[in-house]
This record gives sequence, structure tokens and C-alpha cells, in this order.
Amino acid sequence: MALSASCCIVASSNINPLPSFPFRLPSLWPSTQKVKMGPLSVSPMGFGTWAWGNQILWGYKESMDDDLQQVFNMAVDNGVNLFDTADSYGTGRFNGQSEKLLGKFIRDFREKKGSRSKIVIATKFAAYPWRLTPGQFVNACRASLDRMQIEQIGIGQLHWSTANYAPFQELALWDGLVAMV
Repeated sequence: MALSASCCIVASSNINPLPSFPFRLPSLWPSTQKVKMGPLSVSPMGFGTWAWGNQILWGYKESMDDDLQQVFNMAVDNGVNLFDTADSYGTGRFNGQSEKLLGKFIRDFREKKGSRSKIVIATKFAAYPWRLTPGQFVNACRASLDRMQIEQIGIGQLHWSTANYAPFQELALWDGLVAMV
């Protein structure tokens, strides 16, 4: 049985600076070890990006972006290739910021390292009250692709439980996910 974990790292001026790079984490698993998820091969541990762009709960500021890029690079350098995000991550003017930063960090990492490492994006689509048709979920997927400036999302998910949306929405939610394939 494969275990999945998320890791949220928030940069702050009140904590010690990030270690100098290149920094290698202690080996938790062989960096080549991957877990098969259908056609995807992902690291045993994923990296969550909920805090990126969230001013209210995590105190995000744009000045943190360089530190966040370093943390992203360190994760990929240490074998992490599964990154979790959502179309609703980010607050206020930073709505969608998590996806924007993730896309930027992937491009910057590949450009600087000359790497084409297979990074798998798992993103979630919020069941907002105005998303009532499968087409609206397909549009949400397209908007996520545009924010990240990538061609493919590895894992698309419904965000939140059925307690957070109207029962009549459920079929449209599922049909929308199927239509994204």
C-alpha cells in the first residue's frame, strides 16, 4: 500500500533562511523509487501548494516567491515529482496564484537545470455554486492549464466533499471530470 503525504512550506522572514544549495535531504526513499498510478509514476511523497498565494491563512507575500522557487527546486532535486494544487488556492488578488507559481517554477527549473523531469500535477476543481454543467468544469480545467501554462494535468480531482455542493451538481461534476480526459 502506498502512502501519500503533502508538505506545505511557508517562507517567512521570522525563520532561519533556507539552507544553501545544492541541498540534499536525507534519503527517505530511493530517489528513483516511484509509485504507479495508472499510467503515471509518482514519488511516494507529494508536495502540497495550498499556502502559495494564501494571504489570510499563511501570510503569503510576493516577496516569498524566490524562497518558494528554491524549495520547489530542492523537492524536485530530491526526487519529488507529485505536486498538489487547486484552482481555488490563493486569496483575493492572488486567486489562482498557487497554479501560476507552480507553472512558473516548473518552467524555471527546467530552464536552469536543462531538465525534462516528469512532474505530475494533481489539481482540484472547486464545486462553486455557479459550476452547474460539465462544460463549466471543462472550462475550469482549461483555465488551470492556462494559469500553469502547461499542456496536461496528470490528476484532476473534485475539490471538497459532497457536503459542500448541491446534490443536483454531482452528476455535472462527474461528467465534467470525464469530459476533461
